Amino acid sequence: MADRPPVVQIKPGRITGTKRTLPNGNSWYCYKGIPYAEPPVGSLRFKPPVPLESFRGQLLDCSSERNVSLSSSYIPPDSVGSEDCLFLNVYTPVGPGIGSITAKLPVMVWIHGGAFCSGSGDSSIYNPEYLVQEGVIVVTINYRLGPLGFLYLPAVDIYGNMGLKDQRLALKWVRNNIASFGGDRDNVTLFGESAGGASAHLHCLSDDPVKHFHKAICQSGVATSSLVFQKDPEVKARRLAQFLGCRGNTDQEILEFLHYVSAEDIALRQKGALTEYEQTLDSLYPFKPVIEPANSEDPFITEKILKRLQTPSSISIPMIFGVNSEEAAYKASSLLKNLERYKKEPGRFNPESLEVPEDFIASTAGKILKYYCAATEPTEDKTHQLTRIFSDNFYVMPALVALDNHKQYQPESPLFFYQFAVEAELNKFRQLWKVPEDFRGACHADDICYLFSSSYFFTKAIKKGCIAERMRTIMCRMWTNFAKCGHPTPPEGSGLGFTWEQYKSEHGSCLQISNDNVKMVENPFKERLEFWKNLYGRYNESFLKPKLD
Repeated sequence: MADRPPVVQIKPGRITGTKRTLPNGNSWYCYKGIPYAEPPVGSLRFKPPVPLESFRGQLLDCSSERNVSLSSSYIPPDSVGSEDCLFLNVYTPVGPGIGSITAKLPVMVWIHGGAFCSGSGDSSIYNPEYLVQEGVIVVTINYRLGPLGFLYLPAVDIYGNMGLKDQRLALKWVRNNIASFGGDRDNVTLFGESAGGASAHLHCLSDDPVKHFHKAICQSGVATSSLVFQKDPEVKARRLAQFLGCRGNTDQEILEFLHYVSAEDIALRQKGALTEYEQTLDSLYPFKPVIEPANSEDPFITEKILKRLQTPSSISIPMIFGVNSEEAAYKASSLLKNLERYKKEPGRFNPESLEVPEDFIASTAGKILKYYCAATEPTEDKTHQLTRIFSDNFYVMPALVALDNHKQYQPESPLFFYQFAVEAELNKFRQLWKVPEDFRGACHADDICYLFSSSYFFTKAIKKGCIAERMRTIMCRMWTNFAKCGHPTPPEGSGLGFTWEQYKSEHGSCLQISNDNVKMVENPFKERLEFWKNLYGRYNESFLKPKLD
């Protein structure tokens, strides 16, 4: 006789899920599409999320996923989702009943990436079976994306960051309900990749006096990256409305129009908020987080990031930061396609955070090209070197700035830093982005399938005993060790055969994760860091405080 579907009682009501088998043969329990907020539609569009108090007496079927956030997707189909999208998924090795109440397993809450404009937490990409079989509970969440999640018009009480506030409410839901699944509400690790990693970091720095998590992992994304925050957010909101056909001039008229327009038009035509120049920069995600005014409704963050980082009383928890060895390899095809434009406008190679005066834009770009390419202009045979400029601008430098600020201003926080350089069968995103075969190492998001199974990427097809399988075991063991005790290779024994030492600014302590070895190295970015220190010292030294020595 088949097992009855598992039933769990949580605060809003009862839910039913499915029982499945983990790769190691043990059972696990999946509860998908659990609503954690009222649908953010109608008068709740562009507003902070409202908690869902009750399922209104129903036994809710949570055997399959529900709507994801309405977005343009870089993974087929091109457009997906619904405005009614605030659902989460819980995966646990603990079955329902008395045992679930006493288990108190560590909890890991995953925030997906996608540039704040695409993606979802669903299991087609993020199946956490290999994490769960290490003895943790995993929660994946959906949150509002694009203009529905990040539109900003403060004159009419639209303060932005709705997507981040969705994430925050999901964390509160976990605190209130995870014990029913066997989880420990006092041992929650927040982790994410790309925009998800930046989101996790933003939660560490948010205005919230009480955090609902106790550790954080930021993979290829931090709040100090120039990719994270909107520029001119009010202008973008007005430009989007005009692009969609609004004839009103006041913000009130614009808001009324945006309430009238379909959610599909708002989300799927959001590129209309970009200027022609911004579109040539590959800036295809106009709506992102903002710094809110202090008087905003339910504020998420109201101070500039460096100021928050340099506040000694800011959060002090164990944190992992990391980058992949060739993050911006995904830009290779775009660079080749737009090479002539980059030749005419070399200032595109200058990072925004450098704040180069107009008279020095060309000469500064020339210095950058000379350092990375030994050339005065970009050429096709230097594509690999050109992508490294963006890797350093968007990922490496911001991660080091975050690490060194945390090290100085929150010295009690255990910090860990890694570089992921594995190149094996589970590097699925380099295939998605058509990274040239001669590019070695791991591109942006290539680490994801070493933590999650994916039916979309056919990850189950890898061979037993291969490098990819071995590295998946190592990654999942380190991440879950960290969730359990705050150290990825605890002294009492991790079973991994190496020790991940805490980050020290003076040594640039970094765990290098590669096909051949997993080992500690010192200052893997030392020369590149010295180059950028000199440039920032000339134009915007405050970005490097504390100094990266």
